[in-house]
Amino acid sequence: MEKGQISAGQFFVLLFGYLLGTSFFFLTGELITTAKQDAWIVPLWAGTAGVIMSFIWLKLANHYPGLTIVQICTQAAGKGIGGLIALLYIGYFVHLSALVTRNLGDYMKQSLLTQTPITIIHVMFLLIICYAVGKGIETIARATQILIPIFTLTLLFIIIFSLSEWNWDRFQGMFQMNVWATMKETRSILGFPYMEAIVFMMLFPFVRSKIKRNLVFGVVLTTIFLSATVLFIIGVLGVTRATHSKYPFFLIVQEIHIGGFEQMESTISLVLLIAVFIKLSITYYAAVLGLCQLFRVNNRSWLAISLILLISGLSLGFNNVLENIVWTNRFYFEYMLFFAIIFPSLLLFMTWMKQSKGKQKEGSKL
Repeated sequence: MEKGQISAGQFFVLLFGYLLGTSFFFLTGELITTAKQDAWIVPLWAGTAGVIMSFIWLKLANHYPGLTIVQICTQAAGKGIGGLIALLYIGYFVHLSALVTRNLGDYMKQSLLTQTPITIIHVMFLLIICYAVGKGIETIARATQILIPIFTLTLLFIIIFSLSEWNWDRFQGMFQMNVWATMKETRSILGFPYMEAIVFMMLFPFVRSKIKRNLVFGVVLTTIFLSATVLFIIGVLGVTRATHSKYPFFLIVQEIHIGGFEQMESTISLVLLIAVFIKLSITYYAAVLGLCQLFRVNNRSWLAISLILLISGLSLGFNNVLENIVWTNRFYFEYMLFFAIIFPSLLLFMTWMKQSKGKQKEGSKL
């Protein structure tokens, strides 16, 4: 079982890399397609909802200090119902790992490794993740501390050299969206990335201090960066060009010319690999740790290795990128409601019921 600890700063870096990591690349095109010139506003309301959700998770965690969400399930709801909910959470962590793996595979298959079977891409990357998970959360946190500056500086480098293409005329027609209809159509942004932060309830016991401040600040900072990224893409590409590309940020990078360097695709690929490593390490780790805690397994190595085949197989659940996009837009928010809001609220309600019954018994004895 894991006995490591991470600092408040490492927790924040993990959260920031997890939330912003893949969303700046895979989410922005869909937001611009739906909300047009007003797409940069969407992350602002979604981030506000994300902060509210984080308070529910923190309230639940405060009742069970030192326990993960899997352990809280059995403590609050008993071994029967609680064990079932815990198993559903573990299944979700595995499924989320498969979704992240598939997103990486689709990008690499379409953009760079066009002749390589997608399964090979999945398995090779999962082997690296499995090794990191086997080393523990402290190793993942230290690796993230090293990689995040590379990730951030590379993005800033790309943005600075692309600002020469900025045109304010591309924002004509702003503030004309139907607010309710746009919120309904872009509700999937609540699921990805904000509701996915529920996985960090598996890491709370390993954080030394300042969980609340860093969780809220991480969500807020991610919201600002994501909104700024969407604004940047619209200003550089325009709505029409951005909506015709699955990866508009990649399109910007393709058009950057710096001196004699014209092929910059490898640069954004490096950034994406860092982002996927951070996110997949955390989701994979949460799945392995949850299995160890629920079934009382002391050695996580064999579980980590076994999940490679399961996650790789689940990642092939979609036939193509279009099916992945349609499923995410139509069902991901409703799917995530159970894990991010319904189950935590139910566990919190059960906890309050137990506490009130305990106080009544104490009162009757007096």
